Amino acid sequence: MSEKIRVAVVGGGRTGTPLIRRLLDLDYVELVGVADKNLDSPGSLLARENGVFCVQYPDVLAAKGEDLDVIIDVTGDPTLKPALREAFIAQDNRTTVIVNDLLARFILSLATDADELVETYHPHDRGLG
Repeated sequence: MSEKIRVAVVGGGRTGTPLIRRLLDLDYVELVGVADKNLDSPGSLLARENGVFCVQYPDVLAAKGEDLDVIIDVTGDPTLKPALREAFIAQDNRTTVIVNDLLARFILSLATDADELVETYHPHDRGLG
């Protein structure tokens, strides 16, 4: 059995949905969760159709601890990454990496073999907030 990276996505809208779709197609990715305040968002619906754990509150994903390698935030909410960091600290999770919108778009562009960087809907989402 080959190694898998365990990923969660926060945001099931314009950026999150194509990202979720692509992650579901990759054999080396285990999509362990999707968080969106709207459980009827296109990304949440797609994830649930594929048996992926879905929640409204992203801090719930912090409880996955060492079962989660990467959490990709594509919400554009500037308060989210600091809140996720605090949730990870509270859960003593020091291994999960938080990826911002810019890196998520880079990953999606690579994964879809795009000629250009995927468009941003959150141009100010840089760093860890």
